[in-house]
Amino acid sequence: MAVAAVLDPRQKMTVIEYYFPKLFPPSEAQQNIEKVRNAVFELYNEYLQANELREGGNRKDSQVSSSNVSESSASGLGWDDFDEYVRGYQTGASQESELLIYLEKGPIKIDSSMPRHEFDCLNWWKNSRLTYPILSKMAADILAIPITTVASEATFSARTRVIDSYRASLAHETVEMLMCAGDWC
Repeated sequence: MAVAAVLDPRQKMTVIEYYFPKLFPPSEAQQNIEKVRNAVFELYNEYLQANELREGGNRKDSQVSSSNVSESSASGLGWDDFDEYVRGYQTGASQESELLIYLEKGPIKIDSSMPRHEFDCLNWWKNSRLTYPILSKMAADILAIPITTVASEATFSARTRVIDSYRASLAHETVEMLMCAGDWC
């Protein structure tokens, strides 16, 4: 949940830094902030490695296909070498600091006339995928998970069969009989 909050461009780490001191004792607040920060960086590094593996496989495929093309056409202009140079340039410092760049920019400002719940975070990431290719993939995977609004008591209980204080005084066998009778009906 905290990672999802960090991936909301309106909040980023500021929501964690603001609420954790309110939720935890001072001795634990900073430790928990660092845990969230480390978790975000670890997850980002996993996505970065997966992307590098995927690009590595694509590069090998493209190198094979480009060598076939170069044999059959006039690609002696050096464009293959240039393309490889550009790929190396693009995958250099920009990807390894993509998360830092995102966090350092601070939360984005939203028009005050727009209600907070109308901001489409996934759409923002879709529009920012060229600026943040790895983070946008990470955000799409994490933010697309539906969050339930059902109360946990309703989720884990048998609807109306929640045992209140009156029924709690009944014997175990009686409660079991009542629950079975309810199922049978």
